[in-house]
Amino acid sequence: MAVFTRKRISVDTILAGPCEREGCARVILASQHPQFPKMLEHVRRVHDVIEADYIENNAEGFALFRTPEGRRPVSGKAEDVDAKVAESDGAPFVKVYGAM
Repeated sequence: MAVFTRKRISVDTILAGPCEREGCARVILASQHPQFPKMLEHVRRVHDVIEADYIENNAEGFALFRTPEGRRPVSGKAEDVDAKVAESDGAPFVKVYGAM
């Protein structure tokens, strides 16, 4: 969080939980600060960060699918995320609603 403190960017919500990698956690940060998308570059440079993605602020839901090609994130309105889950042919997934 030090990078956000130094840049004076407030984080409105922090959600953390287990992820598919042993010994790792998935962290979701939410902020309405206009510079928040640019902060992603600083977050990516942090040593322990494996991957960082920006999701538009209108997302009501988020799903992360594990496919033969790798992980595939889906975000958007809840019904759109549900439709993608229904089309997933049984691929393992993690789904979150109202977390952002």
